[in-house]
Amino acid sequence: MFECATITMPAWEIFVLAGIGIVAGLLGGLLGIGGGIVMIPALAIVLGHDIHMAQAASMNVIFFVAAPAALRHWQAGTIRMGLVRRLLPFAMVAVLVGVTVNIWIPNSDLSIIFGLFLLYVLYENVRRFLRDDRLPTESTPKSRVDMNSDVSLVRTGLVGSMAGFGAGLLGIGGGLITVPLTQIVCKCPLRECIACSSAVMCLTSIVGAAYKDATLSSVPGMSDDVHWYTPLGISVWLIPTCLIGSWFGARLTQVLPLKVVRIAFIAIVALSAIKMLT
Repeated sequence: MFECATITMPAWEIFVLAGIGIVAGLLGGLLGIGGGIVMIPALAIVLGHDIHMAQAASMNVIFFVAAPAALRHWQAGTIRMGLVRRLLPFAMVAVLVGVTVNIWIPNSDLSIIFGLFLLYVLYENVRRFLRDDRLPTESTPKSRVDMNSDVSLVRTGLVGSMAGFGAGLLGIGGGLITVPLTQIVCKCPLRECIACSSAVMCLTSIVGAAYKDATLSSVPGMSDDVHWYTPLGISVWLIPTCLIGSWFGARLTQVLPLKVVRIAFIAIVALSAIKMLT
């Protein structure tokens, strides 16, 4: 039962989950990602959970990382609602497709796929670090019309579909795909890309998590005692600290250069990639 699994979890494991939550939330709010890039390797490597289980638990938490961040970005006036509205339909359909494909990928292959994705993330962050990439401390004032102006349906469809599918396949929020693609394809400033990514994840995370939980027992080779509520016993300990970390991370996005944070992020991703691929 969900209640029993939650109550009987060892204190040390609860403490570890709380630590994972604060790191995932902080990086999620700061970088506009769902935090799955931290939670999934940590749950699989540190706590030894099945990677499908780790992805399900991570997806249950993503909303609680994205929502506080999105609220902070909304208060700062950096969310382009016109862009969000165009991204959402594509992303929500694609995340269902991604989870469906994920069901039939064996653990070993899924670990390799996730490890290769981590290498991509590592490459991108090292490249940006070497360029001394920083969030701008000032931005050009925009009118509300400009902030809500539409971007081409073809461009938003491409970004939304790729981000949603990647999120469902990998069990992440999709921000690591949404943010750079929105910046490149939709020609938006980085700060707005991060804000829009958080807003989109608020809805796609709910759809993806519900579908992932409902289909978890259908994964070939999954234990018979795994049910739709099993990942919630893990997620419930991640959520509180994720909320705290995400709130502060989104606040720091508005004022903090990313260089120091990116160094720590690079170290975490590099270690995780090595572990997932070996």
